[in-house]
Amino acid sequence: SATGTISADNEATWCDIFPNVPPDVYKEKVVDIFKRMAKDLCGDVPLKVINDGEVTALAAFQKIKKGNIMGISMGSSEGAGYANKDGHLMGWINELCYLRLDLNPKAPTDPWSKGAHTGLSHLYLGQRGATKLAVKGGVEVPDTYKFSHPDMRTIKHEHHAQCLKLIQKAMTDTDAEKKAQCTKIYETCGVYLGYALGQYCEFYDIDHVMILGRVSKGEGGDIMLETAKKVLQEEFPDHAKIEFHTADDHFKGVGQCIAAAALPEIK
Repeated sequence: SATGTISADNEATWCDIFPNVPPDVYKEKVVDIFKRMAKDLCGDVPLKVINDGEVTALAAFQKIKKGNIMGISMGSSEGAGYANKDGHLMGWINELCYLRLDLNPKAPTDPWSKGAHTGLSHLYLGQRGATKLAVKGGVEVPDTYKFSHPDMRTIKHEHHAQCLKLIQKAMTDTDAEKKAQCTKIYETCGVYLGYALGQYCEFYDIDHVMILGRVSKGEGGDIMLETAKKVLQEEFPDHAKIEFHTADDHFKGVGQCIAAAALPEIK
């Protein structure tokens, strides 16, 4: 699986892993990168590449065996996909990490859109949704992990991944007051998720949602899901029927890999 738009012929039509590659070089070196990688590493073997969000939807269907399901992976960013009532992908471009969730005119911009847009999902349903709140949540982090620091405003994910680990560690703090403050981070992420699902329901027929990814791990992830349910019940009662699903921490981390490995047709 890979981020971006993948063609039926396993080509990287558009992929934000290469933001600084000029168009002519991208066309020459990146479009067929997956096919070249497979051939160089494994020779003539079956290959199928799809968007990582689509893989999340398939992993969700494989896990619960129910359709009309939205799979959302809250990791480095948001990976999301949808499978219909039969468990089939629709052939749509579901790159929801670029969907505008926050309509507040003062919503933050992100390093991908470089000021052209505000309120995109990058900063709400991936690890940045949590890490930008670390300081307000009372989590002690190095200055370079504070959201105001320039190192946290780039497309690189490493600092955010390490910051998230500190947030997760803070959720195990024996100081009840500190833990209660940190809990607010996950409650806020749950509000983000609830309102996002309310918006998604304008375009998708959703009966089930499976949440994967490192942000959903641990007690904080459970709090986030419970908060999202409350948002749907109170703000979007017509969609309160949506059932939430999750998995053990192992499947949250590698469930997409398992689903992706099942994609190539073995002849």
